Amino acid sequence: MELLLLGVNHRSAPVALRERLAFSPEETHQALGALGASPAVKEAMILSTCNRTEVYALAPDPADGETAIRSQLLATKGVDLLAPGDHRYLLERRQAVRQLLRVTTGLDSMVLGEMQILGQVKAAFAMSQESGAAGLFLERLLAAAIHAGKRSRSETEIGAGSVSVASAAVSLATKVFGQLASRRVLVVGAGETGALAARHFAEERPAALLIANRSMERAQKVAQELSAQALPLAGLPEALPQADVVLCATRSAEPMITDAMVHAAMAERPRRPLLLVDLAIPRDIEEAAGRRDNVFLYPIDALRTIVDHNLARRQGEVPRVEAIVEEECDRFFAWLNGLGAAPVVRELREQYERVRQAEVSKSLRHFSAPEQERVERLTKALINKLLHRPTTLIKEIDLGTEQGLDRLDTVRELFGLSGVADGADTEAEHGD
Repeated sequence: MELLLLGVNHRSAPVALRERLAFSPEETHQALGALGASPAVKEAMILSTCNRTEVYALAPDPADGETAIRSQLLATKGVDLLAPGDHRYLLERRQAVRQLLRVTTGLDSMVLGEMQILGQVKAAFAMSQESGAAGLFLERLLAAAIHAGKRSRSETEIGAGSVSVASAAVSLATKVFGQLASRRVLVVGAGETGALAARHFAEERPAALLIANRSMERAQKVAQELSAQALPLAGLPEALPQADVVLCATRSAEPMITDAMVHAAMAERPRRPLLLVDLAIPRDIEEAAGRRDNVFLYPIDALRTIVDHNLARRQGEVPRVEAIVEEECDRFFAWLNGLGAAPVVRELREQYERVRQAEVSKSLRHFSAPEQERVERLTKALINKLLHRPTTLIKEIDLGTEQGLDRLDTVRELFGLSGVADGADTEAEHGD
């Protein structure tokens, strides 16, 4: 039985191919159900995000497992998108485990240390369970992956600081104003950058979030998603005096916010500071506006300096996270290698022998030498008889099946053998 991983990600495949490989929830359920019913695959999980599609499978034979995965992809997508080529990767055993752990720790994300992938891996496993394609092996693998992800965030700074200009803008606003619960935020531009910034601001739960855009349809779409208010660009002069934070991210050739507009706005609120963040090129906010009293203007270059510093900080943590990945790989394979019948039988007998010796030693001190020998023979014979049937049944377990793995793990749990707890931290965090 081997673990294999067949997939593509942002490093190996262009976005056009990744889009074709993306699985909807319905497609994922369908594919997992079919893979789970295939004799070539014992367990399966599909991790499909904007940056990757990876199929993890436990298979008696890796070649047959690969064929089953590609056949199912052909049935789902109508084309064999994971055929051999530079766009895909095929990993087995430790390399496959290491890849999942690198994903959950943020090492393999497009944005180093990205925090949301851990939640996406959890969701992929939950879908595998719902489809009946997950079992003991994937359950333990997920536990190892989640544990690695939690350790990477608690023991290193791989996720520290903002590493996009949109998130850096929100971080800047919270540093200036503290919590935004009493502040009004105005985002000008509902394109990719503006929408992303609006989502980050929405997470801070400001008193009001306004989305202004040239296309009202687009502004309303983003606003509806975030329970915000949409307004046309013509409404900027009226909205500006009420705003505490203004972020601009349009593609306009002319400034969206002029010095005259800011002057008029500040006349209505002379004692309230105004934070202006300009992520546009060409600039959306006239530079002169930043020289007015109580107005603080940050262009995109200032935020890029923050982002570059945070990226360098995260990059310095990579060796420590890689070490965590290897440690968790070792723990997982220590558990896996302990699944064999022989180690279980040996550990079971050693445990009973320790108990026998401890109990006998309490009484032997008052016995003569011949009596001690008789007690030793008697108790050893008793242990052998008691363990004869359990050890015979353990040796008969078929470890080539999922049911066999479950039975062996039940034996470990029933007798309190050490392999049960290894890597079994199943707590997870929310959150390519």
